[in-house]
Amino acid sequence: MELRTLVCLAAFFLFLSIIRPFIRGLWKLRGLTMCPLLALGILAGIFPAYGFRPECIPLLLLALFLVFANLLDMIAVFSSLHSDSYREQGFVFSLTTAAVFAFTLWLTVYYGPPLDMDLSTEGVKTVFLRGEELHVRIYGPVEPETLESQDEPEAVSPKSQVSQVDLPGFTGQAVRPLLILLPPVAGSFTVTDEVCSALRGRGFTVLAFSRLNFDSPFFDRNGMPIRLFAPGLFRLGRALTRGLSNTFANAAGRELEEGRKQDVVFILDELSRNKDLQDLLEGTDRDTVFLAGYGAGGAALTVLAGQGDFVSRYPQIRGIFSIEAPLLSSLESDELPPDPPSAGPITSFFRRAEEWVAGLAPKKITRIGPLPRPVLPVMFILSDRVIQERTGRYETVLWTLSISRNAALLAAVPGAGPFDYSGSPRYYPILSALFSGSLSEEGTANRDWPDLTAALITNFSVLLLENETLAPEPGDPGPRTLIKTALAGNIHLEQGGVWHIPPGRTILQP
Repeated sequence: MELRTLVCLAAFFLFLSIIRPFIRGLWKLRGLTMCPLLALGILAGIFPAYGFRPECIPLLLLALFLVFANLLDMIAVFSSLHSDSYREQGFVFSLTTAAVFAFTLWLTVYYGPPLDMDLSTEGVKTVFLRGEELHVRIYGPVEPETLESQDEPEAVSPKSQVSQVDLPGFTGQAVRPLLILLPPVAGSFTVTDEVCSALRGRGFTVLAFSRLNFDSPFFDRNGMPIRLFAPGLFRLGRALTRGLSNTFANAAGRELEEGRKQDVVFILDELSRNKDLQDLLEGTDRDTVFLAGYGAGGAALTVLAGQGDFVSRYPQIRGIFSIEAPLLSSLESDELPPDPPSAGPITSFFRRAEEWVAGLAPKKITRIGPLPRPVLPVMFILSDRVIQERTGRYETVLWTLSISRNAALLAAVPGAGPFDYSGSPRYYPILSALFSGSLSEEGTANRDWPDLTAALITNFSVLLLENETLAPEPGDPGPRTLIKTALAGNIHLEQGGVWHIPPGRTILQP
């Protein structure tokens, strides 16, 4: 609510500045000259206070333009001089500015976030680890939601058909498997809160975590968001936008992947040694664990799934989910060729100098290096762009899909963009509009994307657990259940790796 109030206030100041040349009664109000500067200050302050709000950028740029357009008048006001150059800007200029203002204001309002942006608290427990550095949110356990049945399965509403599935592969006395979710570094809990709630409603206990000075925003004990400062935001933005194309940005992306690896290993170790965390997970089968990650987190999980020591160290992991996560750590650039055997000391010196100078500027990513070969079952959930774009952003994922050493599945929902498998379409709707899927699909804007994402994850988990051959432990209290959902048949699926699922079994049917 406060965000919308600030936007309206900034828009009011810009409106006064734009209409002033047309209203004679406002000419003598010299203080109105400062309106664009006031609007610019308000809009610029929104970003550190409320995080990255892309829908406010057009209005911010318009305010900046009007500040420069009225700069002479502002200087005159500060110098106690008389100036009315704003009246000389012309009718066409003023009318064009008014049209641009109307359009940018429409963008800001139409693509604004919902009034309620608070994280859910019902059934959620929180704990801080490593001092105050790691914030952990645990969703559940609670009773699964009652889902409505419909006649036709549709991707726009994954709550179409429901069945409770016996999972004899579960071990221990608990009834709910544990899913550890690594949120995107940009957005963190804000964009995964609804996904976690939807997964809990399907029978999981969900553990999500966020790290201070790594994720943006990070929420402290009082629920106050702590965001990265400008250098951290710049580094994060460069990794997300340029990590596939130049080495400097790629190095930043590799650091994000490495950080996520360290965090997930720490959490897995804490499950066996932290009594407080174990108490919070009462009613959860800690011997049946799935891992899911967005972006750098998903890439980190894919790499770890290909490391034999990691897989053997944590046998409770049954599968991983990589959501819109290209493998930046597998991308490389061409190096300078080695010195010829006959090169003398002077030639070698100049070669070293050339390498040093070349290292000062980013180099272009030119090839794919070694790729992980996951030993664990893995599911890649990607934008539908992967159907047509087989190189570039998704090339590392497609190669990994084909060389996996266990069951591997790729899923792409028609109409899904890179930001859609989360709460981003609700909190950052302009990103979903700008980076939409490549396939036109009716009803995309009205989809419950968090629920659909949870359905994909749950259905693949059930498929894996049904296929296990583990016998129930003595004294087993009975079957365990997850809620499996029927999905539309137009979801694009690709199988890879060593596909040991029986023929005819799919994630689309309950």
